[in-house]
Order: sequence, then structure tokens, then C-alpha cells
Amino acid sequence: MPSPSRLAPVSLAWRTLVVLACLAVLTLGGLTRSNDLFPFGVLDQFSSGTDPNGEVVNTCLQGIRGDGEPFDIRFGSRSVGIERADVENNLAAIEADPALLAPLAAQYDRRHPDEAPLDALVLCQRITSLRDGTAHGEDEFVEVTRWEVP
Repeated sequence: MPSPSRLAPVSLAWRTLVVLACLAVLTLGGLTRSNDLFPFGVLDQFSSGTDPNGEVVNTCLQGIRGDGEPFDIRFGSRSVGIERADVENNLAAIEADPALLAPLAAQYDRRHPDEAPLDALVLCQRITSLRDGTAHGEDEFVEVTRWEVP
């Protein structure tokens, strides 16, 4: 059996630099709570489980047009240009300034030119109560904030 050989100093150096760079990006993503450097972003969604008798909060978007009837809008690059996790990470700022929803409405309108433009965009949450780890009862709908076209 051949004996293991040592890594050349250059090989060891670049491997060390790659590991340090990955750790730096992970740390930066964690400290800034940003997913911009995915998959080296916030990983706190995996840090704890859900209480089997607790609640599951699902952040959602609803659009409103001239008829006043709300309809669900999916998060994502093909719809509003942003993922749900990014909205959830900025929930407090959006609640404080609903105008932050305006770019999402504009993006949705750009991607759906054959439909009437949005008159309002509602950031909402559907809260599901759990009992023994399964959904129990009707979902509770909570309007977090609303942006209306000025």
C-alpha cells in the first residue's frame, strides 16, 4: 500500500482560502439576514422544528383590481420578482412602509400585460393551527399591510 503524500503548499493554500471564503460568506449572510448569496445565506429556517400543537404561518400576497375581489399571487421571479423568504425577512420594514410593496405590484403588472393593472397589493398571512402535528380547523387569514395605487 503506498504511503500518503503531503499536499504541496500551493494546494494547501488554495483549499484553505476556499474554506475561509465559504465561512466568510456564510457568516456575512447570517449577520445581514440576507439570501442574496444563496445558498450561503440565512439558514435559520432549519434551526428549529415546529411545535406539533402550535401554528404554521404562511406569508401570502393578494392582488386587488377594479372589481375589488382579492386573488392570490404567488411569490417568485416569474410573478413579483422576489421570493417569500425575502419578504418575510423584511416584514417589519414592509409593515412600517407599505410603499415597499409598490415594486412587487409593478413587477406583477409587467409580467401580466394582458390583465388589468393592480389597484392594491395585500401582504397577508394564513395561520394554520396544529394539533398533534396535523392541521386543525380553518386557517386564519390576517392582513399584515396593504399598498394601494396612489
